[in-house]
Amino acid sequence: MSELPVGTVTLLFTDVGRSTELVKSLQERYAETLAAHRELLRAAFADHDGREVDTQGDAFFVAFARATDAVASAAASQRALAAHPWPDGASVAVRMGMHTGEPYFEQHGYTGLPVHRAARICTIAHPGQVLLSRATAGIVDDAELPGISLRDVGEHSLEDFERPERIYQLIVDGLPKDFPPLQTADQVPLIGTITIVNVEGRRMMRLMGELPSAQFGALLNEYRRFVPRVLQEAGGRQAEVAGDSATAAFAGAREAALAAVTVQEAVARHDWPHGLRPQVSIGLHSGAAGIGWLGLAVLRAAQLCDVAEGGQIFLSPVTAGLLADEDLGALSLRDVGEVRTRRSGELVRAWELVYELAPLA
Repeated sequence: MSELPVGTVTLLFTDVGRSTELVKSLQERYAETLAAHRELLRAAFADHDGREVDTQGDAFFVAFARATDAVASAAASQRALAAHPWPDGASVAVRMGMHTGEPYFEQHGYTGLPVHRAARICTIAHPGQVLLSRATAGIVDDAELPGISLRDVGEHSLEDFERPERIYQLIVDGLPKDFPPLQTADQVPLIGTITIVNVEGRRMMRLMGELPSAQFGALLNEYRRFVPRVLQEAGGRQAEVAGDSATAAFAGAREAALAAVTVQEAVARHDWPHGLRPQVSIGLHSGAAGIGWLGLAVLRAAQLCDVAEGGQIFLSPVTAGLLADEDLGALSLRDVGEVRTRRSGELVRAWELVYELAPLA
């Protein structure tokens, strides 16, 4: 930590976007992809005098003594990611956010509002997008950086900050520059200990072979619309859908468990196209969230989803432990020991959330 810059520094946060899709598509190769992503970013940080403060999952926290070095490093990182031959046609897109300020320097790195502001700026960015605070943009605007320019994207509210922040986007020649509107405060990832809920259509792939393509297409489209909506209405954040799987993050384990039961009940009672009756399995896993809350944590929840049958909800030991002292009403927990995943044959320890589904009318 003695090598970290002090005084006025520029703080850069990064995390991989659309992690759920990468985990689902790459499976065991995700770890290899994550490692390659880290190598590319670390090389760009080192080339521009960046000092790595912390790494969590697919996220980085890096400090620079000069704002221009931080911006040049972000541009080099995005170019390297775009040029890298990722496996199986995957695309690794990283969101980045930075802010220049005077954080408190202590034994384990930095603390203070500048750290939180930089982190919050990262969370509102889209995958592949680099955002700067007004402070950073003001410094960089006076510098000559070939192939790099700034775009003012307006004022935006940041979670836990009263006043809106003027945000600027880094434009890098040769890379995408047009993105959707920035995410609002209620769409950004949760911070702290979270519980991930993963929902998978248990009979979906079998129905694909049994149904005419038009019927299956109607079913899948309705599933991809309906299940994420139920998760969001139950309090889920950052709901994503890939294939027949949907994922969301919840602030608490109890909230996530109740949402999982809500999804099972909603799926059972929904008026599906052509009178079909799909079923879902659900997996829950809890852990600490950095800037990137997905990645390997989603893979853990997906493993539990994989071993559960249609209509079942399986929990990791961590989530079960968090629920042990909670008032779950009519819900209860059952230790099912080690179970084997269908896809990889790996053994995972699981608990089942036991509930009684009310009779259908």
